[in-house]
Amino acid sequence: MTELKVLSLTIANGSSRVISLYALRFLPKLRALHLENFEDFMFLGNLMTLEILSLRGSNSEGLAKQLGRLENLKMLDLMRLENLSCPPSVIQRLSQLKELYLPGLEYRKISNDIFLETIFLKRLTRLSLEVSSLHFPPDFEFPELESYTICINHSSSRLDYRFEEARSLIVEKVFPYIAVSQLLGNLESLVVSGIKDEYVECLTNKTQQKVSVSMILRNLKQVTIEECSNLKVVFQMEEVEENGAPLLSNLKILCLEDLPDLSCIWELPTQHVRLESLVYLTIRKCPRLKSLFSLSLAQSLVLLEELDMRFCDELKQIVTELEGDEGEISSAINSHTSLCFPKLTKLNISSCPRLEYIFPTSLASHGLQGLTRNICCCPKLKQVFRVAKVSMLKYQQSLRSLSSFSMSGCPLLTDSVVHLEAEKASIKVR
Repeated sequence: MTELKVLSLTIANGSSRVISLYALRFLPKLRALHLENFEDFMFLGNLMTLEILSLRGSNSEGLAKQLGRLENLKMLDLMRLENLSCPPSVIQRLSQLKELYLPGLEYRKISNDIFLETIFLKRLTRLSLEVSSLHFPPDFEFPELESYTICINHSSSRLDYRFEEARSLIVEKVFPYIAVSQLLGNLESLVVSGIKDEYVECLTNKTQQKVSVSMILRNLKQVTIEECSNLKVVFQMEEVEENGAPLLSNLKILCLEDLPDLSCIWELPTQHVRLESLVYLTIRKCPRLKSLFSLSLAQSLVLLEELDMRFCDELKQIVTELEGDEGEISSAINSHTSLCFPKLTKLNISSCPRLEYIFPTSLASHGLQGLTRNICCCPKLKQVFRVAKVSMLKYQQSLRSLSSFSMSGCPLLTDSVVHLEAEKASIKVR
């Protein structure tokens, strides 16, 4: 097999991991090697031609000395590698590396020192690592990276997020803004958990920024914020460049959970904000939040597919609509900016005790095609649409386009009878 260039071998779980691959040194053209669940690496240092090496799930004993000899490596994947302990300068000796994927905190004997060597890898463009905020030197600078997943104070054993984007930052407990500020300019995915400050520093201009907040908000595609006990506002800016691109126009996924002090999501000049890419919105355990969108923001939700809201005690309305101004608001919505959520297919609302209606009057005449709707434990909910000057007959006809309907614990919901014409319907008063 002297012509072999790529080899992948996996030992099944429960099998012996002590399998010698000493004969691999007789493969002069081998360039890419993937080994999973192995233990014996004494042969590895002889494979001088390797450019791609993946050792996921293996045991790293005796590996460090062998790695230092593979100076032609361009990609090194050590994720889920057990007991990794590298002497100083082993990683930085691999000067040709372009991609490096380090094991999580729970797999490493020395949990943080290994990441300090990444600064010497001048060709590095892709990086995945976990590190404690306590081990960032004051002057640390990440290499120039095209793609990264950086976890700070967060163990991958608890990591259940699914990232679709290439540049992701996960921060828990402490936000080391100075250390990660150079990553924020092209950040696509942000997960923040357990921060006790009143704001997430990279999403507001209340603090001195090295990177403009406008740039950060224009690039973000996914934001998850959870268990931040003092957070009052998520996105916050006072001034925006007049000729700049719309803010949040690339945001696709937004998840806010367990934020007991949150009273406002967007404190931004609405004329500069477009939520035209938002597809998935989840709001859970935000008891002080009273509404989600202004009318102008709601008009930009042309791609919204799923809306999930639970345990929002003070929530009164999803789209803010001024009392007594239904006719004026409806006339202000022309055919190009009509409020109709054309892509909405899943609506889940649970335990929102002050919610009286879900959508404003201006949406009732458009209907919701193919919508699956699940509503429970909303004792004050009276209508899906707040009907004012729209006729009840026309309103009921718009509801018949529902795909499926489930409702329980909403005794005041007066329009529930029309939903029996949906493909699937389930109604429980209590």
